[in-house]
Amino acid sequence: MTTTGAGVAPARTGALGELLVRHRTAAGLGQRELAERCGLSERAIRDLERGVRTPRAHSVRAVAAALGLAGDDLSAFLAAARPVPARDAPPVPAVPSTVPGDLIGRDRELAALADLATGARYRLVTVTGPAGVGKSRLATELAATLAPRTGLAVRTLDLSAVYEPELVDELIAGALGCGTSALPPVERIAAHLRDRRLVLLLDRFEQLVAAAPVLATLVRRCPGLTVVVTSQRPLRVRDERVVSLRPLDPQAAIALFARRAAAARPELRLTDEIETGDTGAGDAGAGDTRAGDTAEAVAGICQRVGYLPLAIELAAARVRLLHPVELAARLDSRLQVLTDGARDLPPRHRSLRAAIEASLEVVTAPGRTLFRWLGAFAGGAALDAVEATATAMERDREWLLDALTELVDINLVRSVDGGGTTRYTLPDAVAELAARQLADGPDRTPVMGAVAAHFLDRLRRAIDGSGPPVPDHDAANVRAAIAWALAHEPGLVDPGAIHAIHRFYEATGRLAEGRDLLCRVAAAGMAAGWVRAGQLAVLRGDLDDAEDLGVRGLEAATDPELRSAALSLLAHAAVERGQPRLARARMRAALVQARRVGDVGLIGRVLNNLSSISVELGRPRDAQRQLRAALEAKCRAGAGPLERGRTLFNLAEVALEMGDTANAVDQGGKAAELLLAAGYTRLAAVAETTRGLALMRGGAAPSTALAAMDRAAALLDAGDDRRTAAVVDLRRSVALHAAGELAAARDATRRGLREALRHDNRDRDELADALQTHAWYLVRRDPDAAAALIGAGRAVRRRPVPAALTPLIDQTVAAARSALGGRRFTAAHGRGADAVDLDALCDRIAVPPA
Repeated sequence: MTTTGAGVAPARTGALGELLVRHRTAAGLGQRELAERCGLSERAIRDLERGVRTPRAHSVRAVAAALGLAGDDLSAFLAAARPVPARDAPPVPAVPSTVPGDLIGRDRELAALADLATGARYRLVTVTGPAGVGKSRLATELAATLAPRTGLAVRTLDLSAVYEPELVDELIAGALGCGTSALPPVERIAAHLRDRRLVLLLDRFEQLVAAAPVLATLVRRCPGLTVVVTSQRPLRVRDERVVSLRPLDPQAAIALFARRAAAARPELRLTDEIETGDTGAGDAGAGDTRAGDTAEAVAGICQRVGYLPLAIELAAARVRLLHPVELAARLDSRLQVLTDGARDLPPRHRSLRAAIEASLEVVTAPGRTLFRWLGAFAGGAALDAVEATATAMERDREWLLDALTELVDINLVRSVDGGGTTRYTLPDAVAELAARQLADGPDRTPVMGAVAAHFLDRLRRAIDGSGPPVPDHDAANVRAAIAWALAHEPGLVDPGAIHAIHRFYEATGRLAEGRDLLCRVAAAGMAAGWVRAGQLAVLRGDLDDAEDLGVRGLEAATDPELRSAALSLLAHAAVERGQPRLARARMRAALVQARRVGDVGLIGRVLNNLSSISVELGRPRDAQRQLRAALEAKCRAGAGPLERGRTLFNLAEVALEMGDTANAVDQGGKAAELLLAAGYTRLAAVAETTRGLALMRGGAAPSTALAAMDRAAALLDAGDDRRTAAVVDLRRSVALHAAGELAAARDATRRGLREALRHDNRDRDELADALQTHAWYLVRRDPDAAAALIGAGRAVRRRPVPAALTPLIDQTVAAARSALGGRRFTAAHGRGADAVDLDALCDRIAVPPA
């Protein structure tokens, strides 16, 4: 807002200059020495002494501290720097001097604020929001909107240069033209206004919240007065109505960028490119391709700056030098790029960094310390992580809640629900500034080390059962902790930590990211990283990579435990390739190494893995025996819910294969419960589908089985574990088909088969099971498609049909043969099973009965 300091004369800079010269001389300091002591430039000191610079409150306090002033000397020095209310200041103009009408994307907020300002219910309204969200701009537009209304006076006051709460009442009195008298300012204002209808807009009040009771008193004393305040934090007084201003929605943000960029560089015709690129028209030529790139770049820029109006306008100003496509590629460092604001704007609006730093000016020293510490958290933090940092820094915890409250109130930190735990996050640009301040501060190394140690310790405790699972939203913190430890404290990444890192990435489905990080760990000299990375490669279906990593781990292993893990990995890869005899030889060698270690839990894990080879060889009873022995060993070793859940899941799978649906339902349910307790939501999802299939095959109603499948789908979260998602889709598709939801069954089958066909491993058996079960539900309404699905399943299957499915497949074949006749059945049954054929067959699933 542009009506600044109305009713206020300049500070007594002559008196301040005289006092400054007197105290500096008495202290025996030159201008340069004083400047160095207080952190100002020598020119700033010189200008203050000459009276040519309007002093900022924090600068005056810094000079006073450098001079060692106290008592009456300090009071007189600060008083000399304060603005003086003018005796005969004219009233503030009703309309701000900036030209309004160019506000984009705020129509709804402006209308709501105008209703609040003119209504009678709320007469103290505070507009809050983060720096750069457009609070001052909205207030300017509000003044312009309200001014033409008959019988309503509007006054505005910019308080951005005022830091003394005790001056607020006098400044308001001057702005309203209350004149002078012996009465206190509030009394003068009440006498002047009486019941007159007036809206007072106060901009930038966050550094003056101590004066909030003055505003509350004014609205009580003046029945016609409504006060609208812009502030980065609420006033926290009774009867205050807080309006939180949020960033723009994406479309409004793009429109704002387009308009500002077009004004900065009209010859580029960016508005046309953005609009053309947003149409999604087909048959794009070279021009349309460029337009599409521009539209995508602009959308990306707006997203990267958090849809913050100030940041968008600063980014658009850079279009004078850079095309949006170029600009989008340079936004990794927002604070360096977004610095080109107009010269006639206040300093806080000329760069994004200045806007954020202006917020920090009114934060207490503990709040600034915590802000800097939060720069060590790459993905936000819960309170326990912040408290752990304070403990590691040998600081008490009592101040943390007050400091967090202050940072949340002033919109530098957001408090969000993290699934039952409140998390504190910083917007990207704010996080960038916090990280820079930490990097430049003296406590960078201990803080970063404390945060890294905290998250690695949490990973370990999640594995041994002494702590809760580490959630996926801490993935950025885990990644940063590993990177810091490898670069600065390698001792934090011991074998236990490596195992815990592997488990975290397996549980969250971030397989590619985990594989790459564990390879970095291995390259730093910790051979266990090769094996753990290989285990994630197997889950991704990349068997060549898994075998290469397993061989590297085996060659580097110096102890039996790691050799056992490497041999188990190589055996697992062989099972996936359909080489069960090679896998059995490797797994038996792994068992020898495990017994050499004498670790009962390790023996249990190897026995668990050995069961998968027995299944592959068509020996489910051997697998069942091995799994029971594995579960017993794990229980004797005190294994946590993850290890017990894995073995129970495998027992449920074997029971399902053998047709023992009652045990499959029971063990699948128990496995899902344990795996969820361990934070393994993806494997818990598969366990739920095992239970769902067992319910179907045991004669339960389709809706009962589908409920289990729906629970499984709801458990899938972020990550690149597409194989697990494919298994859930394929199994769920069968339940959808049984329940009559044919279109959904088609879509789920199509998603699952595309992933299954990418791999030559056990995923193909899952696909075969699903296709041949679909054939059973389809044979009565489309025997030709059913025969084709039976044949397709036979073509993609790697190992023999499970015993539990054999009767169903035989009955389907008999029904299809009877309906089609021998020759037609043979033709349908022998169709190809490539991706195109299978995709077409999926459509047949969705065709309803005639």
